[in-house]
Amino acid sequence: MCGRYVNKLGEVQYSFFELSDIRIEWRPRYNIAPTVEVPVVRQLEPGRRELVGMRWGLRPSWATPDKKLPPLHNAREDTVAKLPSFRSAFKSRRCILPASGYFEWAKATKQPFYFERKDGFPMAFAAIWEHNKDAGDTVSTITTVPNAEASRIHDRMPVILRREFWPRWFDPTPLTDEERERMLVPAPDGALNIWPVTRAVGNSRNEGPELVLPISGDEISRDAG
Repeated sequence: MCGRYVNKLGEVQYSFFELSDIRIEWRPRYNIAPTVEVPVVRQLEPGRRELVGMRWGLRPSWATPDKKLPPLHNAREDTVAKLPSFRSAFKSRRCILPASGYFEWAKATKQPFYFERKDGFPMAFAAIWEHNKDAGDTVSTITTVPNAEASRIHDRMPVILRREFWPRWFDPTPLTDEERERMLVPAPDGALNIWPVTRAVGNSRNEGPELVLPISGDEISRDAG
């Protein structure tokens, strides 16, 4: 996952994710990039989920302001439980990033593509959050190997967490290795629609529904030129 996604869900996400408390006002966004505040679903007590704002790009609790770290907006499914930057959050602070879809760039051509679910439902990106006394609450999404259709574009994709796993994912007790391996998997083959979109999405200042509209072969050539 390159680091751009879309959340145009509005109030749909309130009922879909069975939220009890709304602590962030959200308008549809079509070009969400790391370092900005994003809506996150977390559970602080059993049976109560809240939608809160967090900065996309995890800052470990132990990181001081002068500590330079690489971008931490993504964590890999095979190392999230082990790396010092992520393991504490993964152990007990798991959450979900609501999304309508996401962008990825083909490595060979740098052409951007938009991904969304075929069934039209929102995506639930598996994520982890951390509190840092200087940076506040921050979040990182978890990526995995791609399914069949995503592999034609890129070698990673976000973990789209199946609904049946949500209660255990929100549970703050540590996951077993077997649970982690069962949950952090690619979306089933055939579950996603993918189409090429304008290269304007590459500039995070660009915003609007036109960024997710499919473009034709002629437009791709013109866009590249």
